[in-house]
Amino acid sequence: MTYAFDQDGFYVRVADRTLDNLPWLYKTRRKGHFLCLRLTELAAGLDPGTYAKLTQTPIRDGLLRLRFPRFLADVLSSTAVFGLKQILGALPYGHLATTLKVMIPLVCPDLAVCPARAEVLKTYGSPALADQLKTIAANAG
Repeated sequence: MTYAFDQDGFYVRVADRTLDNLPWLYKTRRKGHFLCLRLTELAAGLDPGTYAKLTQTPIRDGLLRLRFPRFLADVLSSTAVFGLKQILGALPYGHLATTLKVMIPLVCPDLAVCPARAEVLKTYGSPALADQLKTIAANAG
């Protein structure tokens, strides 16, 4: 799984861009774990039916309609993250949910005390995760 977290790897780039664009409020709330919790909520709250209805929507607009924070919608819709995909339907639902979950330990200030730690452990404990990570990284970059 080390390929996914190389310094120049897809997930590290997404996490770095997210942290670079993180509003100061996210850094201070919940002892710095507000972003961890928000990523967990967003991944868990993605509804396949709602997502399907927004497939022809530009990625940024679709993410905003899915209640993503503006800074995160901006990061995820940039061509540097998921390439030239212009509509939400070009970004598979599963790829987005997995990316959000995988980002948590990369943006977390202290995973040992993170309130989203249980979700992180559950995600990384999934036997299929390595294949999912390879697929997402290959399709995105």
